[in-house]
Amino acid sequence: MKLNLYENKNDMNEHVDVYYSNMRPVIRQLIDTVNSERPSLSGRPADEDLDDGDEVLLDPRNIYYLDHVERKLFAYTKDGVYRVMNTLAVCEEMLWNYGFVRVSKSNLVNIYKIVQLKPDLNMKVYASFDNGERICINRSYKKSFSDYLQKMRGMV
Repeated sequence: MKLNLYENKNDMNEHVDVYYSNMRPVIRQLIDTVNSERPSLSGRPADEDLDDGDEVLLDPRNIYYLDHVERKLFAYTKDGVYRVMNTLAVCEEMLWNYGFVRVSKSNLVNIYKIVQLKPDLNMKVYASFDNGERICINRSYKKSFSDYLQKMRGMV
């Protein structure tokens, strides 16, 4: 993708023109950024009572992965773990264009936080994050994960 930037101090009407051949997720991100429509999740620190905790807006760029455990959804960030009041399916749909892909029945991962993919003997793959944690990419999700990576890289 090529990016051209032009500064014109005489033109007070700022605008962005986007030319594309295929509406890829990265193009959708660009459009959402220009329109200031980047999604955010609201959550509360996982170690606090839901009624007492302060609600925090979570930027998807800071989330490593989402984990659904015992009918509760948690977002893992560098700063801590937050209980998210959405369903995993809603988060998957909302964050698909922003680097999040399902890798198991209970996990969505942020591909931009992955530093290593390591295959295992039993046909599984483990994704390691820059915070040292790892998540298993289930065998049944491996193909869709690979397809998603290619799509996000613009190869499809």
